[in-house]
Amino acid sequence: MRGKLLRKIVSEIIIKRDKMFAERSLPQKEQILTPNVNQTFDTNGKISHIFGEMTLNEKIDLISGENEFGISANPRLGLQGLWSSDATAGVHNHGRCTAFSSPIAMAASWNREIMQKVGETIGKECRAKGVSILLAPGINIYRVPTNGRNFEYFGEDPFLASELVVPYIQGVQDQGVITTVKHFVCNNSDYNRHRSNSIVDERTLHEIYFPAFKAAVQRGGSKGVMCAYNLLNGVHCSENKYLLTDILRKKWGFTGFIISDWNSLYSTEGPLMAGLDLEMPKTKYYSHKKIENLLEQGKISLGMINERVVNLLRTFIKSELYGKPVSGKNLEYGRKHDIIAKEAAQECPVLLKNDNAILPLDLNKKQKIVILGKNTDPTPTGGGGSSSVITYGTQSIKESIKAIIGNMTELIHLPLKKNKINRSDAEVIQSADFIILGVGLSKLDDGEFWDRKWKMPYKQTLLIQKVAKLNPSTIVVFNAGGGIKTESWIHKVPAVLHSFYLGQNAGDVIADILFGKINPSGKLPFTMAKNWNDVASVKNYVKYHSKVTLKLMFPGTRPRHRWKSFPIKYEEGIMIGYRHFDSNKIEPQFPFGFGLSYTSFKYSNLRISSNELRKDESLDVLVDIINSGKREGKEVVQLYIKDLECSLIRPEKELKGFEKISLKPNETKTVQFSINSSQLAFYDEEIHDWKVEQGDFEVLIGKSSRDIALKTRFNYVSE
Repeated sequence: MRGKLLRKIVSEIIIKRDKMFAERSLPQKEQILTPNVNQTFDTNGKISHIFGEMTLNEKIDLISGENEFGISANPRLGLQGLWSSDATAGVHNHGRCTAFSSPIAMAASWNREIMQKVGETIGKECRAKGVSILLAPGINIYRVPTNGRNFEYFGEDPFLASELVVPYIQGVQDQGVITTVKHFVCNNSDYNRHRSNSIVDERTLHEIYFPAFKAAVQRGGSKGVMCAYNLLNGVHCSENKYLLTDILRKKWGFTGFIISDWNSLYSTEGPLMAGLDLEMPKTKYYSHKKIENLLEQGKISLGMINERVVNLLRTFIKSELYGKPVSGKNLEYGRKHDIIAKEAAQECPVLLKNDNAILPLDLNKKQKIVILGKNTDPTPTGGGGSSSVITYGTQSIKESIKAIIGNMTELIHLPLKKNKINRSDAEVIQSADFIILGVGLSKLDDGEFWDRKWKMPYKQTLLIQKVAKLNPSTIVVFNAGGGIKTESWIHKVPAVLHSFYLGQNAGDVIADILFGKINPSGKLPFTMAKNWNDVASVKNYVKYHSKVTLKLMFPGTRPRHRWKSFPIKYEEGIMIGYRHFDSNKIEPQFPFGFGLSYTSFKYSNLRISSNELRKDESLDVLVDIINSGKREGKEVVQLYIKDLECSLIRPEKELKGFEKISLKPNETKTVQFSINSSQLAFYDEEIHDWKVEQGDFEVLIGKSSRDIALKTRFNYVSE
């Protein structure tokens, strides 16, 4: 209870603090300035002129933030102040905005088009609020199921995360707003994040933790990257030259700007030398005094400062952020935005279990339904911390069900005190035809600053067991930012819906799925384990990961010489998630890519354009999918590749393609994939590059990583 109270206090402090700084931004947004430069100059000419006019003091002012979320103005040169804001699921703390589904939920949609629409809408609302830089998206890999910020990310698979983050970024940036992909890199736990030292080998970095960031900057075109709090292989990410310069700029060709996470600098010299351009939220290490002292001592050069300034000017001028007014109410939240948010949310929930087709419930049947559980009213809309959104209003599961049922259904809401069932409660539960039990987590469990427990809190597991014993027709709906422990209760109930956090339309979407107005089509973007120790990465995870203290949440105030980092060894290497479960024949509770529908699909007629693939060529894979059920539905067709013979250990299979299609009953569609050599490659540490070996590969087409319907082989010829 002490931890819960502390999390609540911290959450309220964050919201009030961010709201205060957002309000301070209003006068700054009104100061629309145009750079004092000949407007006929091209971009490079403008940059050169402005840079040439800047004094050293003005340069130092530019590379550190102010007012928590602001970048300072320079009226003399006509550079207006710029404003940033969190986060991936909507605009944070700039008044009321559209609250979209959490990123982990959107990842469960496996829908690139939806990601593009969400990005576009968030970009428009940023513009309306005067926000030029979106501190999102978060794309850290789901390594351990209890990371407090898993709900902000796109799951365990680097290919899935890469495919979804690209359209999101493009959608946001098409509206004239810069994205800053975060947190670069290996910030896979929020426990004591300032001091954790991620020990990761080169191959694992390139195959698991780098790909989504690489896709974000190379394919998505993200103009910003945010560094992580943690250390990587003994060096803080904010001063890690290997990350910020060698990989990001030299290897991937990134030309945008690198921003710190809030209070993630731990020195002045290190970040400047590593290539970090902008210190946030305010001047601490990039101060006039500290920088000038280092210049005098010869520890840094003026060229380092100039490079930081040019990176910022180039990005802001190319993006036309200077001289851009707040666009006004035409971009504000409206009915159209709510429709897009609901459309996205409808594709996210994952139906995990539906014994004897108990779902959907029939609105035209005389029945008595009892609804109970803490998440039925109110229903959580999102996780906690810097990603929270102040919505225009939302309905709980209870309210939404009330709105759609007719005279045939008697609905009873049963509030419980501390999840305890008394005798009269038991009688009501036993008398019902169906029980809808809303349980799970909330923003006080899934949130920034802490990791959470594997088991559901507040004695909810015991509640499920008791309710299921009283009434076998119990339908469990649970909110969580990832996987939770289900083994102790899931076999006792016939139906389970994982609803994640669905934003402002949470209650409506869940009610529509339960009563069949929506056919669920979400697929898990992570593996749900039966047992905690089945997850390979937890063997090298902190023991008391759910511990919450102010010391762990805000250790940045401590002098650096007193700091002592602790290692988190990524000894599982590339074998995380389904790679580990499938390669080691460990039975998960639910596999990666799994999700049920109210209809059924059959796969047939797998064919490939050639039995041989050569370098610099591609190979087409085609498969027919038929809706063999009685209602329209959507299916995610997944393509995995298996290397049948390799000089290094590789996973049993790796996701390399997916398509989401909609089919009417008895309708057939042909899904086409294209395979090239890059999808066959592994990272070779000896040559420090990607490599493909000649030999046989297997194409696996399935409904999940464990449900493979069809397979075929081809040979890769390297010469």
